[in-house]
Amino acid sequence: MSLSVVMRAWALGVLLLACLAQPGAAQSTTSASDEINPPPPDPYAHLREFLMGDERVREFPRAVDAPEFIPVSDAALYLEREAGVLVEEPVREGGPVFIYPRDILVRHEVLNLQDEGGARRSVTYSPLTGSVAGYMGALGARSFALGTTGQFLNMNRVLYDRATNSLWPQIMGECISGALRGQTLTRFPLLWTRWGLASKRWPQARVLSRHTGFRVQYDRDPYGSYRRDGTWYTTGEPTQPLSHKDARLAAKERVLGLRVGEAALAFSEAAVRRSGVASATAGLIPLAAILDPALDAVRVFHAEADGRALTFVRVGGTLLDEQTRSRWSVEGRALEGPLRGLALERVAAMDCMWFAWAAFHPGTLLWTGPGDPLEALPDGPADPGTSVLPTMMPSTAPEM
Repeated sequence: MSLSVVMRAWALGVLLLACLAQPGAAQSTTSASDEINPPPPDPYAHLREFLMGDERVREFPRAVDAPEFIPVSDAALYLEREAGVLVEEPVREGGPVFIYPRDILVRHEVLNLQDEGGARRSVTYSPLTGSVAGYMGALGARSFALGTTGQFLNMNRVLYDRATNSLWPQIMGECISGALRGQTLTRFPLLWTRWGLASKRWPQARVLSRHTGFRVQYDRDPYGSYRRDGTWYTTGEPTQPLSHKDARLAAKERVLGLRVGEAALAFSEAAVRRSGVASATAGLIPLAAILDPALDAVRVFHAEADGRALTFVRVGGTLLDEQTRSRWSVEGRALEGPLRGLALERVAAMDCMWFAWAAFHPGTLLWTGPGDPLEALPDGPADPGTSVLPTMMPSTAPEM
C-alpha cells in the first residue's frame, strides 16, 4: 500500500473523530417521542421480585395429560369416605359430572383435559397454598395446555403455558411474564367436598383414575394428612417471603376468593358454614355464598335475577331471598315464589388458604359473618412481610 493511500486514510479518520466529538453529532439512543411518551410501568415487576425456585425447571411435578376415568363403583373400592375430592359440575342440565381425587392432584398439580369438540381446560391444585382452580385452555384463537415450573410466588406454584412458555401464578390465572403478559385465563367452578358425599350425590359421575401413566403412591400425601390437624394444611406459618401480609384471619384459614372488576372479595368458609348463607357486594356486583349441607361445600353466585339484586337468608332449613321471598335450592335455582324457574349465575371463586389469597390481593374485602360490615384494610402502604427462606420442601414429582 502506497504512503499516499495511508495518509489519506489517516486524514479521513481524524476528520471523522472530530465530527463525532462535536456536540449533537452523536446519535441519541432515546428519541424525543420516547421522552414524551415513556413506556408504561410493568405492573408485575414487584411480584416478580418475590419469585422463588429455579426458573429453568419445567414439568416437575409432571402434569397428567392423558387422564382416564372410571365409574363411581370402581373408585369406591379404594377411596375412603373422608377423602377430599374436587367436583366439576355440568355446565348444562344433564351433562357429565367429573370427580377429581385430591390424592392424585397433590402429586401432579395440573390435570389437562380436552372435550370431544377439542376444547382444552386444566384443573390445577397448589398444595402449599391449598388452592384449587379450573382454567379454560384458550385465549382468543390460541389453545394450550398448562404445566408446572420450579418456581413459587407467595408459596403458590407458578405454571406455564406450553404454547408460549409464559408464566402464570396458579392463584392469579394472570400472566406475569412472557409473550402473554397481562392476559387472564377464564376460570370455571370447582366444588371442594369429600368422596363419601360426592359419590352419594352423583352415583353416575366419572372419576379420575389412578392409572395416570406414572408410578406413584397416591394414598400417601407428602405434605401430611389432609384429614388430620397438625399438618401443613392446618398449622404453621408461610415459610417463604410474601409480597403482602394480612393478619385479619389465621394464615391457613380457608376462604373463597374472587375478583369482580377491580374489586376483590373473600368469604370465610367457616363463617359461611356457621350461617348457611352470605350476601355481599364487590364493586356494584351482588354476590351470595350458599352452603350445600349435603356436600358440606359452598358455592358462590352472582346474586341477581329478573333484573334485581338479591340478598339471601335461611329461615329454618329454607333458603329465601329477602326481596321476593322466593324459595331457592342450594344450587341457585328458584323453586317457589315470584322468581320460580330462574337461576343464579355461578361464580368461579378460588378456594384457598387466606395468607395466599391476601398476598395476591392486598385490598380484599373480607366477609366474616352476617350483619358484620365487610372488613377492608386501613389505608396505607401494604406490609411487604418477609419471612425465613424455606427449608427443603417435599418433592411431589411422580416417577416416570
